[in-house]
Amino acid sequence: MMTDRVFRALALHALQTPFKIALRSGARTISYCALAGFLAESAKALASSPRVVGISCDDPLEAALADIALTFYGHVAVHVPPFFSPTQRAHIATAAEIETFIGRSDTLVATESLPRPEACPPLGDPLNLPVAGARRIIFTSGSSGTPKGVIIGERQMAAAIAGLEKAISPRSDDRHLSLLPVAQLLEQVAGLYLPLLAGAEVCFCPEALTALFGGPMEPVMAMMEAARPTTTILVPALLARMVSELKLKRCNAPESLRLVAVGGAKTSPALLADAKAHGLHVYEGYGLSECCSVVSMARPGNPQPGTVGEILDGVRVRIDDGEIVVSGPTVMEGYIGQTPVSGEWRTGDLGRIENGHLIIEGRKDWLIVTPQGRNINPEWVESCLCADPNIPAAGLRLAEDGMLEIIAVITAPVDPARIKHLLANLPQYARPVRVGFAPASHEGLVKPGGGIDRSQLGHLSASLPFHSLCNERKERVA
Repeated sequence: MMTDRVFRALALHALQTPFKIALRSGARTISYCALAGFLAESAKALASSPRVVGISCDDPLEAALADIALTFYGHVAVHVPPFFSPTQRAHIATAAEIETFIGRSDTLVATESLPRPEACPPLGDPLNLPVAGARRIIFTSGSSGTPKGVIIGERQMAAAIAGLEKAISPRSDDRHLSLLPVAQLLEQVAGLYLPLLAGAEVCFCPEALTALFGGPMEPVMAMMEAARPTTTILVPALLARMVSELKLKRCNAPESLRLVAVGGAKTSPALLADAKAHGLHVYEGYGLSECCSVVSMARPGNPQPGTVGEILDGVRVRIDDGEIVVSGPTVMEGYIGQTPVSGEWRTGDLGRIENGHLIIEGRKDWLIVTPQGRNINPEWVESCLCADPNIPAAGLRLAEDGMLEIIAVITAPVDPARIKHLLANLPQYARPVRVGFAPASHEGLVKPGGGIDRSQLGHLSASLPFHSLCNERKERVA
């Protein structure tokens, strides 16, 4: 299982390359030997702790250490994302029946504290085998804003790690730049446990969370330049901002960076072309938490533009009336409080398979049918705007008057003429007639995994001023 394989590898790295850096954040470094010692010492802290433990750490390195320790000792780890609202965090604590926290808590006193790896004595004996039965509950904000708890066990994690290992061939000399929150399952699987399995280094960038929601990119770019990473994982909004910074500085990404995985939302072809021109080797992927985060991924050396790559080994996908249906060992155990899942998982995503590569066409329940009978997948239109680094997300909707309108989430002022330019290559029937601008700071509007919270679009439509994309006349939609 996942715990045996990863932690056996970690113990071996601690013996063979004890002083090699496993985890890094700024000036703080933790060697493989220190990480193994930390796991041995954590037994004292976790021996009598409750089974369900919340992780609520602002520091991504601390969140990673908590996840590793809880997984090693067979607990149920529940990350409380730092970007969730107080209401969402309270919902998580109640729904998952969290008994205690590592880190801060809005409602309970944090009673668990783990030792600092740097202070742990050297490991005298080989690391014990991990305790079986570890699980993680991943809360996704979805499209409703109410988090749903996805239960992921060792079986799902083991299958996802094995599939990704074959797809991207991680190396012991890799240095992974961790930019997505550790609370996201994708970063746990591909950005933490996969590098540790290979004996690689994980370099955390705490400032990336701020940049994800429109904050300054300078610390992220400085970290990338200093760390000289070989791999990283991005969402399209972060990729757009990275490309924009490289353009501004008239430079390319570090030559060390051999693989940039991107997913979470549709990435525009224009953005992918810009990224390639600036030395970013981007490989698109597709997945969802319910299927342990990764279903398919483009393979290095065999990218197929317009697709999200080949299905991972061990994962089975079929298309049923246009819908992507997944089966195999990565499918979740179920949602908290609901009937366990067995067999297939209907993703709700539309797609097709061509020459062994998966093509995503949008969400089944987001499909817009215009009064003229045209079917429009909103992600297709939205991705055109998200090629602009100042627009991390956008939402297309059919207004009450039967016309298409789009809400652009912005981190800096954007001229409506810029919106017209970005949409110019779309066919006339898919072009919105007006645009409204909402700040990226609007709570919960931008989802960290990519995309927009569509449950807010109706309210925003009624409250925002809109600009006509036909004659630049400002108008108000009631």
